[in-house]
Amino acid sequence: MYKLLLGLLPLLFVACKKENPVKKEEVKTTDTACNSSHFMKKILELDEMKTQAKFLDSVTHGKSGIAFLVDSTRVKNVWEYSFSAGYNGPDRFETYHIFYASSDQCNALKIAEPVSGETLSIEEWRKRKDEPVEMESSLKKGLYSLPVESLPQVDMKFLETDFLIEGSEQYSCGNPMFRYFPLTRYKNIELVLVPMDCGDFDYRYYLLTVLNNKIIGELYVEGLWFDPGKDDKIEEFSSYEISKSGKVTVTTEQKLDGNPQKTTDTYYQIMDDGHINPIKK
Repeated sequence: MYKLLLGLLPLLFVACKKENPVKKEEVKTTDTACNSSHFMKKILELDEMKTQAKFLDSVTHGKSGIAFLVDSTRVKNVWEYSFSAGYNGPDRFETYHIFYASSDQCNALKIAEPVSGETLSIEEWRKRKDEPVEMESSLKKGLYSLPVESLPQVDMKFLETDFLIEGSEQYSCGNPMFRYFPLTRYKNIELVLVPMDCGDFDYRYYLLTVLNNKIIGELYVEGLWFDPGKDDKIEEFSSYEISKSGKVTVTTEQKLDGNPQKTTDTYYQIMDDGHINPIKK
């Protein structure tokens, strides 16, 4: 078993070597050396990975591209490969997709379906992704369509349900039921707001991403904060916007004794697996 971390050059370097673009529904090669480099090149030629690489290039200002964690095992003179393709960040490696290949099948490239864990051909994976299967949810359907922004508090009528959503207990603030507001959906991910009013503040809303009845990501997006232990009244009011592409903008306005001081915007991206990652503008 061999493990290595490989950082790759920008996709332009790979793309300029192709004479004939690979069609979206096909994964073919004419190379005879079916080693790890061969398969990594084919992975980078996929439209989905080009999109991920473009996103990485924008948020890192060209300092990072797609990286790989590669596992290889030799069985009866055949190399079996596993490629974790993603972002090699300063704190951890963030996997976007996991691919599988064998050295005796140069034309075959497979991918792990993130929800079911199945190993699928690229064509079948694309078919399922383009035609998502509606899964039964324990939550009410979201009331709005993207884009959305902070709603008037009077419209925030929270629903209650048993703890049918995995991880919902930690967002109940000690209540016997899970309170939530069904906001909207991004791709196959449900977006809900929950009130976290069990501390010093009764006005704090968290955005939760729910996939397959499991809470995946969280982000404080709206509410009021101040330091109750200080005489000077510094208040911070946060609000949010969510774009059609899943980009979340959280705007924080700071006031001192009621007078505006500064406004700060922070940016996040809802990923296809439900996680909410910070990004640059």
